[in-house]
Amino acid sequence: MSTNKEKRPSMESTRFNFSKLFKEIKQNISSLRQGLLLSSIFSIILGFLVWIFFRDLSTIGLWIMLAGFIFMIIIAILSFNNIFVFIFGRRGKYGINTSIIFLTSLALIILVNSILFWVSGRPDSPDWIRIDTTATKQFILEEQAIKVIGNLNEDVKVTVFMATNTPAKAANWRSTEDLLLEFKRRSKKVSFDYEKIDPELDPNSPAKYGVNIFPSIVVEAIDSRRTQIIPGKITNLSTSVFSEQDIITGLLIVNQIKQKKVIFLTGHGERDITDFNGNSLGMGLVYSDLLAQNYKVLSATTQELGILLSENNIPAVLVIAGAQSDFTLQESAIVSEYLWQGGTLLVMIEPEVTPDGIKTFLYKYGVAVGEGTVFDMASFVAPKPNYLQIKKTNGQLPPHEITNDFDVIYLPGTAFLGSTINPDNVPQTDNGQPFIKHIPLAFTTMQSWAQINSDSNDESFDSNIDILGPFPTILAIESISELGKSPKEKEDGSLAQTSLVVIGDTDFASNKYSGSAKNSDLIINSINWLAKDYELITIRPKTQSFRELVLTSSERDFIRWSGWLLMPTLIGIAGLISWWRRR
Repeated sequence: MSTNKEKRPSMESTRFNFSKLFKEIKQNISSLRQGLLLSSIFSIILGFLVWIFFRDLSTIGLWIMLAGFIFMIIIAILSFNNIFVFIFGRRGKYGINTSIIFLTSLALIILVNSILFWVSGRPDSPDWIRIDTTATKQFILEEQAIKVIGNLNEDVKVTVFMATNTPAKAANWRSTEDLLLEFKRRSKKVSFDYEKIDPELDPNSPAKYGVNIFPSIVVEAIDSRRTQIIPGKITNLSTSVFSEQDIITGLLIVNQIKQKKVIFLTGHGERDITDFNGNSLGMGLVYSDLLAQNYKVLSATTQELGILLSENNIPAVLVIAGAQSDFTLQESAIVSEYLWQGGTLLVMIEPEVTPDGIKTFLYKYGVAVGEGTVFDMASFVAPKPNYLQIKKTNGQLPPHEITNDFDVIYLPGTAFLGSTINPDNVPQTDNGQPFIKHIPLAFTTMQSWAQINSDSNDESFDSNIDILGPFPTILAIESISELGKSPKEKEDGSLAQTSLVVIGDTDFASNKYSGSAKNSDLIINSINWLAKDYELITIRPKTQSFRELVLTSSERDFIRWSGWLLMPTLIGIAGLISWWRRR
């Protein structure tokens, strides 16, 4: 029978013992290491995921990863003996050799990559070291942009006012930074710097430049302090807020490139450039596009044009957009005088309503306006065969500065154009320059015809009255003389020369249709070409190319079954061979 004295603990057992506590901790240190190891791995993975996918919480993600690395250091301290034995033991020596080889190879790869990255980022880096393998060359500048950068005569600073507090805004900044960085790399003659300012965090900075729309870019010339504000566009995921064209326009303006005038003629029922209704036949959108390219766009009557000529104030381009009433002889004479004083002309007509005065004027340059409306059964927008698609794939768009890189343009009802001159019989100057040169820019297909009565429901070719195609629908003309006349000499002894572009349709450039295909590019490029602003000929936005893998049924089955069975089968065979050799 036990007594209370036997059950009572002794004084020795209740006394605190450091060595006993150390032994107990040592016995449980393995469990502690495992817990810390799991915690460190979990913290590093969690922090990395937060840093990658939740950009607003990126700082928190970095702190979580830091905690994971601290746990790793604690594990290394607690497992010092095991690590020492592992490194300097027999197996450790082989592991060290392997690690040294791996780390050396990795270091060499990182070093070579760093050197290539540094060289490619320098302004004087060779072109061969920067190769863009994307289908639409998304990461390099167009030749026009590089030419403009090479002609800059003043240092430039670009300030981007853009918030980055959401994933979409952060993505917009990354694409904008890539574009500006490419400009910086290409700027070898002058300094090109940029910075980003968040207008939500620093509202005073945009106020200094008068910026009240965000995002926006301010292009500033350092010496002259000239500035140009470029508002950003509302975009979807496939486009950028700012384009190469935006930056180029700003650079041209702040480097004091002369602002050229474009006059839209009025007084004969021409299209209204102050009409911005998106579904109208006005040309307000074209007006806005021209303003964005640093043109001074005005409307004027022929009498007002005559006053400008008397003041020796010659507009760069005159546009006649769908005139409906006739021109008087005096008005035609004013336009002719404008051309021979150094002007150029863009004429857009409409089928079956072109005034006789316009036809007579164009005839002076060997251009005949065809009767009727063109129908094309091989390339049209259903269900209307007279709504033509002019496609590069059909061979309908010959190479020219105006139509380079065009894939398709859309002409919703067009007249055809003809040439009344034979190139072999056109007079030439002593150095072989023809008095008049016609350059077709667009054709219809072999299955086209001009239907005289387009209002009829009969959409078939009538050999008795209709005219069989193909036809040119757009012509560019370079001339140093009208038909039957001699070239005029200017005061400096050179020959006066002019250029015209004639398009058999006007609706394509209206607000309703200018956004279709390359219609907007067609009219803007035509004006750029006439004004000799070749570097402004539209630099199209870089879009991501959609590449679809088209497979037959057998090819699809091969990819499916080889993906499921091929690798496991090869691994299994390799395992059997290894087992058989070691058996």
